[in-house]
Amino acid sequence: MGAAGLVSSSLLLVLAGTSGVMSAAEASIGLLARGRIRRLAESGRRGGTELDALAEHPGRVAAAGALVRGATYALAGLGACTVGRDAAGPAGAVVALAVGTGIVYSLAEALPRSIAVHGPERVGLVVAPAARAVVATVHPVAHLLAVAWMRAVGLIAEQRFAGPWVTEEEYRAVVTEDEEAAKDEAEEAIIDAVAEFTTKVVREVMVPRTDMVCVADDAPVGEALAVIERSGFSRLPVYHGSVDDVRGVLYAKDLLVCLGKGECPSTVGPIARPPYFVPETKPIEELLVEMRTKTHIAIVADEYGGTAGLVTIEDLLEEIVGEIFDEYDVAEPTVRTLADGRYSIDARMPVDDLNEMFGTDIEPQADSVGGLVVEVAGHIPSVGEVVEVEGLLLTVDAIDRDRVRRVVVEPVRAKEEENDA
Repeated sequence: MGAAGLVSSSLLLVLAGTSGVMSAAEASIGLLARGRIRRLAESGRRGGTELDALAEHPGRVAAAGALVRGATYALAGLGACTVGRDAAGPAGAVVALAVGTGIVYSLAEALPRSIAVHGPERVGLVVAPAARAVVATVHPVAHLLAVAWMRAVGLIAEQRFAGPWVTEEEYRAVVTEDEEAAKDEAEEAIIDAVAEFTTKVVREVMVPRTDMVCVADDAPVGEALAVIERSGFSRLPVYHGSVDDVRGVLYAKDLLVCLGKGECPSTVGPIARPPYFVPETKPIEELLVEMRTKTHIAIVADEYGGTAGLVTIEDLLEEIVGEIFDEYDVAEPTVRTLADGRYSIDARMPVDDLNEMFGTDIEPQADSVGGLVVEVAGHIPSVGEVVEVEGLLLTVDAIDRDRVRRVVVEPVRAKEEENDA
């Protein structure tokens, strides 16, 4: 092999390796979520900053990769044709060209992409530094080569484009960086909510018995209609004697239909549909699957056969997407920041949310903040009573009969600093 052949072979190996790096980088960027790439960079992972820079301009990566691959195929085709022609004439050149193209495609494009698919994060971090260097070197050349065509297209197009290598993500990226960051945070919040959703049971999301709005099975139709109008609920549990003996569920739609036809019975019992019962310990992800096809409301039974509460399909969806308000809901905030820096919290807030808010690790028997206060106090507290748990001062702010409604929360250290001042 002569000096020219050696140089040509060495250059081909370099181009093939570079093409493989660019193919792996493109595949990794395409498979990883933008928010995940940004978090890799923020965490200080090696190669994370370079990968984030590449993901910021995927069109440049595509342009540089296309140019490198084009040069690789051109050089490989030229060499293969020369060798094949010298060995077997024109027919040999054609065969050698096909074989050479297949080899280059397999080793410099298909193989790196396949490896990246099986580990996009790991591969992306490894190849990102080299790919960023290639983009910095090659993209200006690719841009210059495309300028003439960009101007030609600009003469016939209604608007001018920045370049021919605009990706779908870049084309749709008409939002500002702040809006994009907000979108990433929202996506991350939903992912976290779905992960928590799979660990919760019905008891944690149900409307407790004390908050249920019900009607007796012997209640007159007019009374039931008034309850629906006052509460804004379209489905009411129907009980016999006490709430522990739920016999059915009254649907406002059924009531309106029978009133419209003038065929309503004197009481609501005959109109009620059969109830759907579930235990407190049922995983909510299983219940959601069932409720999609069976009912939108379920009565929650406790271990003794009584009524613990009720759960609707809306309650389950709110665990993922947050509070859903309709025209009858009053949007009272769960947490309010007071003028003195303390927090007024709805006592129905889950203890897990309290832990997340203050960085504590409270693990009571109760599920709600109100239940936590009663558990720590050892009795039904009165307004103004204070309990301390894990560095938090919990002051009872409002009580409805024997139930805590709102609690004011303040870290103990904040209180001590105030006293020292």
